[in-house]
Amino acid sequence: MAQKRSHHISVFGSRATSVVSVALVLILIGLVALMSGAARTATDNLRRNLGFTVKMERGASAADINAMKRHLSGARYAETYVYAGADDILAQEAEIIGEDIMQLVDENPYGAEFDVRLRPAYACGDSIDRIASTISALPGVEDVLTDTGVIDSVNHNISRVMLIMLAIAAALLVISFVLINNTVSLAVYSRRFIIHTMRLVGATAAFIRRPFIKAGAVNGLLSAVVACVVLAAAQAWVMQSDPALASVLDWRVSAVIYVALVIVGVLICLLASAIATTRYLRSDIDDYYMN
Repeated sequence: MAQKRSHHISVFGSRATSVVSVALVLILIGLVALMSGAARTATDNLRRNLGFTVKMERGASAADINAMKRHLSGARYAETYVYAGADDILAQEAEIIGEDIMQLVDENPYGAEFDVRLRPAYACGDSIDRIASTISALPGVEDVLTDTGVIDSVNHNISRVMLIMLAIAAALLVISFVLINNTVSLAVYSRRFIIHTMRLVGATAAFIRRPFIKAGAVNGLLSAVVACVVLAAAQAWVMQSDPALASVLDWRVSAVIYVALVIVGVLICLLASAIATTRYLRSDIDDYYMN
C-alpha cells in the first residue's frame, strides 16, 4: 500500500509539473498577444485622430455646405467630422486674439470648415491625397489642408512597433514549442518501459501512441485554462487600476486571444506528445538505458 501511494503521488507530481511548466510558457505567449492587441487598439485610436481640414469658400452657399455634409456623412473613409461655420471660427479667433476682429474688418474674413477624422484603414498619405483630390473638385471648396508627412511618419513608426511585436511572438512560439516538447518528452521518458512492454505484447504504434496523445491534449487544455485564468485576472486588475490601459484592453479581443491560447496549448502538446512517443517507438531497448 505504501508503494502504491508513493507511485500515485509521483504520477500526480509529474503531471502537475508538466501542467505548470506549459502554463508558464503559455502565459508568456498570452502576455505578448495581449500587448499586441492593446498596441493595435491604441494604433487604431491614434489613426482615428488623423485627418484633414476642408476649408470652404467665404461665399459658399448653404447648398454647397449641405452637399459637403452629405458627402462626408456617406463617405467610407470618414470616421467623424466636425462642422464649424464662419461665425463660429470668427468667435474662436476673437477669443484667441482677445479682440473683436469685426472692429478691424468690414466683413467676416473666414469661411466654414470641416474637420474630418479618418477611419484607420484610410489614415495613410496615398489615401489622403486621393481623398483630398476628390474633395477639392466639389463646389464651394477653397482648399483641403493635409499633413501627409506626419501621417506617414506615424504609420512608419507603428509598422515598426508591430513588426517587433510579431517577431517577439514568433520567437516565443518557437521557444515555447521547444520547452513544451522537452517537458512532454520527460513525461514520456518516465514511461518508456511501458511503451516497450506494450510493443512486446503486439500493440500497434497507433494504440500505444493514443493514451500519450490523449494525456498530452488534457495537459495542454489544463495548462491553457490555468494560463487564461491567470491572464484574465491580471487583465481585470490592470484595467481596474489604470483607466488609460482599460481603454486599449478590449475584452472581446482578449477573449479571442484566450480561445487561441487554448487551441495553441492543446495543439503544441498534442504534437509534442506524438513526436516524443514516436521517438521511443522507433528506439531499441538498449537506447532506453542510454537516454
